[in-house]
Amino acid sequence: MAYFEGVLGTSLELQVVAESKSGGQGAEAVALAEIDRLEAIFNAYRPDSELRRWQETHNEEVSVSPELAGLLLAGEQWRTRTAGAFNPAVEAFTRLWADHAKRNTPVTASEIAPLLAALEGPLWEVDPTRGLACRLTTLPVTLNSIAKGFIIDAACEIAFACPDVHEVLLNIGGDLRHSGSKPVPVAIADPRSDAENAEPADRIQLFNGGIATSGNYRRGFQIGERWYSHVLDPRSGRPVEDLIGVSVLAPDATTADVLATAFSVLKPVHSLELADSLGNIGVLLIAADGTRHSNAFWEQSR
Repeated sequence: MAYFEGVLGTSLELQVVAESKSGGQGAEAVALAEIDRLEAIFNAYRPDSELRRWQETHNEEVSVSPELAGLLLAGEQWRTRTAGAFNPAVEAFTRLWADHAKRNTPVTASEIAPLLAALEGPLWEVDPTRGLACRLTTLPVTLNSIAKGFIIDAACEIAFACPDVHEVLLNIGGDLRHSGSKPVPVAIADPRSDAENAEPADRIQLFNGGIATSGNYRRGFQIGERWYSHVLDPRSGRPVEDLIGVSVLAPDATTADVLATAFSVLKPVHSLELADSLGNIGVLLIAADGTRHSNAFWEQSR
């Protein structure tokens, strides 16, 4: 088992079961190298990242890596599939609310309206066959809510492919991916308690899949006497406060990551319907008043 801090801006825990110490160390090395490689592509806050450089273009076809092309394409597909609940351009609203929190001034409807109009329609066009992507929006975007899961998947898979490796469990900032032959128990943190020894909200078995968790209980914006969630609805530009914890179980961490974001802003009934329509998706939603919503797949995984 290995622990690292400052990976993708958070902590990393890697568990590897291998036939030898050298096999485990080799898996660890390739996993960390893969994380570094992909972060150089997707980190929107690094001036030299591929995503950051691509964001400096507009209305022109640009050659991009297969990884960036694939994730841009997936991001647009998920934006459509979730009816806009997942939208990488929500970053524009995050910056608006953060700026107002610094100045301690309320966000007005007149400031939100033009951003909402700019979020209508596709954000980009991608030709994965030719390796080209055309950025259609001038708004800032972040792929954090899909790239983190993608990076976790890639690092877990490359570690699991190493010789003599039988099990891999990768946890980055509470989002997990498992590959192996035996289910592993996973505790879901209670969003209403910050104590490390607090009883978990739930426990499930993770087997060759991913888990992602989202919630509004740790970060937000203080404006005047009121605290606002950092979880913003791209369809309204305003904070969502009904849910404090969202956990998604999926076949991979990328899907779990996207849906944890979308389910944070959708009504619980719509989240459960979408999860069931996709198949093999488990969801646990915890409301501010403590009400819990879960679907059958989640319950079967407990």
